[in-house]
Amino acid sequence: MEKEKIVTWLAHPFFEKLILRDDLETFSNDEMIIIMEINTPFDWLKVRRLLKKHSNLLLFPLIDASMIQTAPIAIELQLPSLFIKPISKHLFYRNIKKVLGSSNRNMVTFEQEEDYPIDELFLQSILREEVALEQMKTFLIKGMIPNVVYFIQGLVLSPKREENEGWQASSVIQRKLMKAFATIEHDVYFLPFRKHLLFTLKIPKGISAPCYWEEGEKTIVELIDHLKHQYGIQLYIGVGSIHRELSGLKKSYQEARTARRSPPRHRLSLRYFDEIPTNLSVQTSIDYITEHFAENLTIQQAANEVNFSPTYFSRIFKKETGHGFVSYLTFVRIQKAVWLLRHTDQTIEKIAFEQGFNTPNYFSTIFKKVVGLSPSEYRTTREIIFI
Repeated sequence: MEKEKIVTWLAHPFFEKLILRDDLETFSNDEMIIIMEINTPFDWLKVRRLLKKHSNLLLFPLIDASMIQTAPIAIELQLPSLFIKPISKHLFYRNIKKVLGSSNRNMVTFEQEEDYPIDELFLQSILREEVALEQMKTFLIKGMIPNVVYFIQGLVLSPKREENEGWQASSVIQRKLMKAFATIEHDVYFLPFRKHLLFTLKIPKGISAPCYWEEGEKTIVELIDHLKHQYGIQLYIGVGSIHRELSGLKKSYQEARTARRSPPRHRLSLRYFDEIPTNLSVQTSIDYITEHFAENLTIQQAANEVNFSPTYFSRIFKKETGHGFVSYLTFVRIQKAVWLLRHTDQTIEKIAFEQGFNTPNYFSTIFKKVVGLSPSEYRTTREIIFI
């Protein structure tokens, strides 16, 4: 897993000249940077031999917690730095930058201090409201401040395939996202937050909402399709609003999470907070539907809740949500069924009846239409945990 993380980090444009290899015999002296795991005392002997054989070697020991008492050997061998498992991204960047910068090797494009990547741990502390505003201003360079948060959840459609092919979904997603946005010259910053993945970036000036950023949407939609077809990874992304001040990232995160849970206007895989209805009467009716969805709910009842006629209610509800009443109600029921399939061992038949579907077959048909998988297929998937 440590290697998977490093592979993801090396996808950053700053490290485009660094290539990961496993075969030490193919290295030449002018390109050798070794990250070597130290799991036994014998591994330190291997380090000594490598250093003796290759005087120009840059070597970083990666120490297992059980071997921490041997760390002073690194000082004895005059090694530039060391990592302790689990390796963290900000320390990886910092140490690689420091060592390569002092070695005069043209392997990484750190031309000035402003090029150093934003510390994801710092952004996480902003989301938790652990950092004061004055600290934010002194930490980040003007022009580098991200202004929107994307909230990602995902499924591996075939966990057995992931295991057999030897890749890790969370690393693949981050690596592909980083490369995709690098092609349109945008840096993304990843924030594993609780069990989900957030990524944040700076949307260009002149764009009032992420849903109007055509280049960004095209990049994400293409990536979602690629991951599904090439790896069997299904992503679901909610997008918050743009906030020009860094302190607004916490709100953008909350908005992105809300968008992820809301019925889609266009795509199930990509939903924007800015497309959620703002009409108070419609929002009141949505709250009513959310509370009573498992009942034999009718459009007359929903319309009565906001004192509209069924005809007027149907028209304004469709305009604001992009869904007819029945379509919206069905999505809310399916959304609850998804949670039950993932977190309980209730039978599909019981879940169908509890969510207001007359027959299991009809429930399965509608479920597959909305989710893209049958209920039984959904239960065989694995939810991606990003921490």
